[in-house]
Amino acid sequence: MPVRPPVFRPRWHKGEDQRRREFDAKRGSARQRGYDTAWEKVRARHLALHPTCCVPGCRTPTDRLNVDHIESVREAPERRLDPTNLRTLCQSHHSARTSRDHSWNRKI
Repeated sequence: MPVRPPVFRPRWHKGEDQRRREFDAKRGSARQRGYDTAWEKVRARHLALHPTCCVPGCRTPTDRLNVDHIESVREAPERRLDPTNLRTLCQSHHSARTSRDHSWNRKI
């Protein structure tokens, strides 16, 4: 059975776990990023009114839903609690949208 040769990494190379921990430390907690009690109330109200993923044909159970900002909080902080700026997405669709919108090759 062939064995994969070891990969050389310089001493200054950081592993994936270490990079993720450093990113999370710089990012701040959810409360520091604006997801406070006011957000939790708006989120609960939105999920009560829109209990399914907005992607046609998606049948994700209601316990796996996220409330997504259509216009990101980073770009429009004044619309953070605006109910017209929210939509319900399941975890997989929300991750795909976030990845697309916040990646290095996003369309501006």
